[in-house]
Amino acid sequence: MNRLLIPTLSAVLTLILLCTALPAVAQQADGCDSISRHRKAWEIGVGIHGMQLTRFNVTGFSPGSNGGYRIDTDKRDVLFGGHLYLARELNSHFFLDLQGNADFTADPVRGGKEKRWTAMAGMGLQWRLGEYFRSPYIDPFLRAGANYLYKNFTVGYNGLERLNAEEMKWDLANDFDKEGSDRRHLLPLSVGAGVNLWLNDRLGLGLQADYLVMPYRRVANAWQGNVRLLWRIGGKRKRPAPEVRYVDRIVEKVIEKPVIVERVKEVPARTDLGELFAGIYFDFDRADITPASAAVLDRIARILCADTSRRYLITGCTDARGSLAYNAALSERRARAVVQALTERGVPAQMLKACGVSKKIAHAAPETSDRVREGDRKILVELITNDEYWDHLPMDN
Repeated sequence: MNRLLIPTLSAVLTLILLCTALPAVAQQADGCDSISRHRKAWEIGVGIHGMQLTRFNVTGFSPGSNGGYRIDTDKRDVLFGGHLYLARELNSHFFLDLQGNADFTADPVRGGKEKRWTAMAGMGLQWRLGEYFRSPYIDPFLRAGANYLYKNFTVGYNGLERLNAEEMKWDLANDFDKEGSDRRHLLPLSVGAGVNLWLNDRLGLGLQADYLVMPYRRVANAWQGNVRLLWRIGGKRKRPAPEVRYVDRIVEKVIEKPVIVERVKEVPARTDLGELFAGIYFDFDRADITPASAAVLDRIARILCADTSRRYLITGCTDARGSLAYNAALSERRARAVVQALTERGVPAQMLKACGVSKKIAHAAPETSDRVREGDRKILVELITNDEYWDHLPMDN
């Protein structure tokens, strides 16, 4: 391998490693946490490809009509073929891609035509610029990559033609800065640019052009380009979610008298469940709900049935009289009595769980009056939003 190839490849690989280390920094610069939450995008593409590789052939060498010789030549520069593309999003600014091309042609040679083809595959890093211009549908990019190229022919830079013991030597000056020998196996480095034109979140059209640098002393550089149809999987939405705005609605009513404009603003009624549950009472040493609490349970059931996605822990309490163990069983019976009363009124059973805390949170001393201790014989309600905590609570039997 030419001595120029190793340092050039090292420089490109270093650039790719540095760029792939930038995603965290680039996402912090965006200042938007929602960008990091979306699923990283995959892009798949298929299209047509063209490559510039100059080919020169002498197709005829014969005596001329006025003496001398007639030389027929043919020069071709472009091959066309197919293109495959796969890319993975690293962050909103960088994509890592894998591309492959296969090109075919038939060049005139002395005595007919000769089939010629090339195949190239390589990996590259794209720097997407659309985010900087806030352009979700038109996304230009810069690209650098390393490739492997094989061709089933060699480019002739010089030749010697013979006829009637006469000889004619010719040399080809290549258009792109190098001339001399050629190779079938090459490792070109590519630098280029392109743009993706997105029709929606899934489909788009991609255009790309690259300059192929041959890291060899006497092999000419080349150009390539492709047009591809893109299919995108995952990634951030191109169109932002619609903004929800709440405005007051002005209702106008026209009557025979002068028009009266009224501003109507609906204020939903709010009922505190804790206050309602505080209205549920029990007699001393009983787990039966008092008749006065039935209307309160009806209101609670209507509120709970309005949103069955929520979950509530019903906790029973007792006053300070009696032993801790006895009051523990009594408080749990009271909580279960409330759960049963609510399920009988149509509240789904999976919304409710019951537990008792005995007299642990009783505030009135045992020697106070029954009227005072009635405040400790109560039911507490708690909205549970922690899934793990809810699953940890025991189910009611």
